[in-house]
Amino acid sequence: MATDNSQVLKIEKVFAEFIEELEKQPVSKQKAIEMQHLFLHTMEKTYKVADNSHVDDARASEEIVLDMDKLLRQHRSFSVKNLPDKAINWAAGLAYSGVGLLFITVGFLTIVTPTSAEFEIATLFYFNEHDGFTVLDAFALVVIFIGIFFFIKAFVAQDKKE
Repeated sequence: MATDNSQVLKIEKVFAEFIEELEKQPVSKQKAIEMQHLFLHTMEKTYKVADNSHVDDARASEEIVLDMDKLLRQHRSFSVKNLPDKAINWAAGLAYSGVGLLFITVGFLTIVTPTSAEFEIATLFYFNEHDGFTVLDAFALVVIFIGIFFFIKAFVAQDKKE
């Protein structure tokens, strides 16, 4: 199929107009993929031009891998430089949770353990003639709430520098 110069110019002109129209009014992604497949199929069938898209895909995949490797090297989450900060945060979290659990345990033991009248100070609310809510119980509840605060702080208050 020999084509003369005027036919090539005509095809180039139509192709340029086609590209121009696509730039003015873009089509959907699905339609663009269909048009690409039709174009490549026609070029391969008519002019025996091989489809090298798999080579381009491999090259693009390799570029993506290299870019990801570069990003991971730049923003490494674990490094020796960050280790002291992470160790301090870990130790602080462990200490806060330990203190919180200790306070919660002491508070509950203070409520559950029977004590003498001298330690209970005064009864604020009577359940019956021998039992009631005392000042020591109120103090134990405050200790429990402080323990809960420390325990929650151990897991919530992490360093935000990362």
